[in-house]
Amino acid sequence: MLTQITSQAQLDIELSALSRQTDATIESEPAQTIALILKAIAQAEATIEFRADPVVIGELHCKIGNCRIILHDPSGIRDFEIALEYAEKNNSLELKADVLHGLARTFLAFGDTNSALQYAEKAIAIERQVDRPKKFAQILITLGFLFTSTQQFERSLTIYKEAYVLCEKNQDQDSLARVKNNWADSLIIYYEVQNEDGASPDVQMLDDAILYTRQSLVHAQTNKMVRTQLLATETLAHALEERSLYDLALQELGHGLDQFSGYGFAKEELDIKVRIGALQLRMHQLQAAVASMIEARDFAMRLGNYPHLADLLKILSHAYEMVQNFEAALKVYKEFHTITLKARDQRAQVSAQIFAAKMDLERAQQEAIVHKNRVNQLEDFNRTLRVQVNEDTLTGLPNRRALEEKMATRLTGTITNVAFAMADIDFFKKVNDGYSHLIGDEVLRQVGRLISSCLRSGDMAARIGGEEFALLFDRTAKSVEACERIRNVIAAYDWSTVAAGLHITMSFGVTHIRDGDDLKAMMIRADAALYRAKDNGRNRVEKA
Repeated sequence: MLTQITSQAQLDIELSALSRQTDATIESEPAQTIALILKAIAQAEATIEFRADPVVIGELHCKIGNCRIILHDPSGIRDFEIALEYAEKNNSLELKADVLHGLARTFLAFGDTNSALQYAEKAIAIERQVDRPKKFAQILITLGFLFTSTQQFERSLTIYKEAYVLCEKNQDQDSLARVKNNWADSLIIYYEVQNEDGASPDVQMLDDAILYTRQSLVHAQTNKMVRTQLLATETLAHALEERSLYDLALQELGHGLDQFSGYGFAKEELDIKVRIGALQLRMHQLQAAVASMIEARDFAMRLGNYPHLADLLKILSHAYEMVQNFEAALKVYKEFHTITLKARDQRAQVSAQIFAAKMDLERAQQEAIVHKNRVNQLEDFNRTLRVQVNEDTLTGLPNRRALEEKMATRLTGTITNVAFAMADIDFFKKVNDGYSHLIGDEVLRQVGRLISSCLRSGDMAARIGGEEFALLFDRTAKSVEACERIRNVIAAYDWSTVAAGLHITMSFGVTHIRDGDDLKAMMIRADAALYRAKDNGRNRVEKA
């Protein structure tokens, strides 16, 4: 709260002090910080005699958005939208970089990795101009997390090393705590993926992860970063569990809950409770596992918005089975199915909310660009025309022309790691005939969005006609798995939000580059594999 304002200088000083003060409370008390900032902004706006510094007001809205990310609230996009407007109107590159970074974190938190990458790259480009090493390191940490979430582990580890050097150089304890925890998490997931693929990963990855999380806990404790301590505790237990040090993992989890519970980070506490129950089940401490999972289930129900509730119920059902309480197991399993359906509806609602906010944000950005560059209208018009020539107007994806241009640049020299796929919506004619062409168009648009959300950096999707899509992967490894991931996402999507009773699946044909290949040759092979997928029952991936 502000004191009684008697001068312009006092207003500026108090708002700037509040902005600095809340830097330390965003992570430890996000809900209280939001309330404090909103009251201060309302008081500043009610002070008619004096005008608050618009950049500071923008900074405060940006901080509200960052608080909402921690609370897993998608409405934070609206706060960033307001902050971005202040940044654009006042030509503040520093504020704009903070907003773009916040948007990257928001979209990453809600699974839109493509948008997250776009905003992170824009934020980095601006940070290179304004030269704020601490802020630059923070964006790198987000970028590393983004690469981990899309299983680009080598890139994420390289990013974390760069961020760590910057944090060390600037003695940034907060960021050191985060980068060490995220680095450890990436190593553990990388180890698990390699292990699942039968690649015999180096156990030193887990030992490094254990070391890094312990260091993260020290940094976080020094700076009273309760949420990071909870996150690092779970990461440490995860590494110990993979190292088969179950007793020690359980001990760390219990110690973490004793130390850090009760600070308002219910989701992070619940994640630890669920890991405790799953670990007890793995250790065949069956009664304890059942008790832990019941406690976690009740806690999740009180929380009301726990994204992993379905997984929790599945573990609890399994625990009941192992103690041979089959009646309870069946009851919880039915509850699991009910929650799964509700979670799907909830995810659809959040996705719609995110999509609407994203459209508003992009519209606001476009208006700002038009306003600032009115003298360059002809250049903007020509640029728009060039985009339209290469873009499918219905889905927003690149069209066949763009695909041909991309392939022409990729299929040169001694490139050996290109993969290409053809994809086709199954029984699409029935959609147009049974639901209308308007519904068919919306299906095409949504399929385009879902495909885009699954792509890794460097990959490309294009609509090449009708219900046909083409996919270009800049590496052959995991190309079949990438198609399977897209296929599963499309099959699992709640298509009833488009039309009641609607269900959509896709078939895929994949091929890898061969000597002397051009686009036509790869399309012929991929198309043959696609027809094989159709002949073999549809909703599947075949490789040529």
